[in-house]
Amino acid sequence: MHATLSYDDPGWEDKVRQICAEVENVESAPLLVMHALMDDFGYISEPALVLVAELLHLTAPQVFAVATYYHEFRLQKPADTTLMLCRGPACRVQGMVGLRKTMERLLGIAVGGRTPDDKFAIESSGCLGICPHAPAMMIDHDLAGRVTTEDLEKLIAERTGAPA
Repeated sequence: MHATLSYDDPGWEDKVRQICAEVENVESAPLLVMHALMDDFGYISEPALVLVAELLHLTAPQVFAVATYYHEFRLQKPADTTLMLCRGPACRVQGMVGLRKTMERLLGIAVGGRTPDDKFAIESSGCLGICPHAPAMMIDHDLAGRVTTEDLEKLIAERTGAPA
């Protein structure tokens, strides 16, 4: 998923109105709208949630409840690079704890955090589904398996401009 629109652009409200108009009479309209907003903008802003509620004739808390219930919806702009660690048993056994510690040390943030410059965020998942390739992680939206400390150090160095 690569967002093509920005909430900073004039006309973002028109795009939200268009999306809502296409599904306004569908029972699962809030979900469909939020998926479209994620695809187009990369996250769902608070003003967009309020506008969606108005356009779909729902309350803001109803729309917010849907947006926060599902893990795949983001309510803040994503970091430039999101590193998602697998917490599954196979990944833990194959060294994910050490990778997590390395990542936290190199970036100066813990899982669930983001660097002050928004270049990196560290997240976790219960399972990424590629257990035979443990330890696994997702780098933005790309799965990586059999990740080593060296792989991680190289990735972070490449994206920060620091020596590996």
